[in-house]
Amino acid sequence: MRKALSLLFIIFSLFTFKNFVFAQPEVDACSNFLDAGDYRKAVEAGKVAVQKHPDSPYAHYCLGVSYYAIGEFKLALEHLKKAESLTSDKEGLMYIYNQIGLIYEGMGYLDDALLYYSRSLSLARDLGNKSMQASVLNNIANIYEKKNELDKALSYYEESLRLTTDEKEKAITYSNIATIYGQKGDYQKAVEYYQKAIEISERYGDHHGTYIIKLNLGVLYTKMKDYKKAEKYLSEGLEGVKKVGDKYWEAKGYQYLGWLYTDKGDKKTAKDYLTRANNIIASLISTIKKETTKRLWNTFKRR
Repeated sequence: MRKALSLLFIIFSLFTFKNFVFAQPEVDACSNFLDAGDYRKAVEAGKVAVQKHPDSPYAHYCLGVSYYAIGEFKLALEHLKKAESLTSDKEGLMYIYNQIGLIYEGMGYLDDALLYYSRSLSLARDLGNKSMQASVLNNIANIYEKKNELDKALSYYEESLRLTTDEKEKAITYSNIATIYGQKGDYQKAVEYYQKAIEISERYGDHHGTYIIKLNLGVLYTKMKDYKKAEKYLSEGLEGVKKVGDKYWEAKGYQYLGWLYTDKGDKKTAKDYLTRANNIIASLISTIKKETTKRLWNTFKRR
């Protein structure tokens, strides 16, 4: 879920970033493909933009974002670093630093990611950009969560929540806070925050986000051994992600049901669901490079 939301934020920041320069149709084409979710075409348009405007930080930024979207992190980093070197504008650098942080995080370099997120946050505070502060604080919290520093992660998520003025943007933070409470073993708090996230997502028509949160809530109920509620939310979430065609989360849904039936002692049904999950994820990774494949498997298998 986080990656999908990160991409939406990146696209938004790209449009904001472009406002500081003269019109560059090639950059427009790149960002339009990103907005449409056609990341391969965004890369090709970004290449044209960079070729025509080699000294434009905006062209390199868009191409870097496009490479990030398809999992080409090394190429993404190359162009984001180039964009960094081509501008001294504080607002532009604020977005660039955040994006470099996302790339380093995706590569597993958590300390480097934290360094760049901190630089972005500092500029966001200098500029009084509360929306950006909230977004970067979420990213920093995610790093501390990955480092298993849960109390520190929780404090950053809560600070992010306080700065978020747009109600619909609070859903992801509530969901992240729920995840932390689940890891800490405070299941009632976790349920409370997942329900808040679901309520907001449903109210603003974010059906995709709602389905994913329901899957996570189903996993939580499995841990709580409330198998009836677990199956309810897992089934609702799975059917939802299947409707929107999200194959990765469809695989996760089957995996989560496999865990549920494993815990219930029904090994035959558990095996059936886990086999479905593995078949889908194997199909997905057959089309991507080994480096991305390794990350996808590691993310997929973690319980």
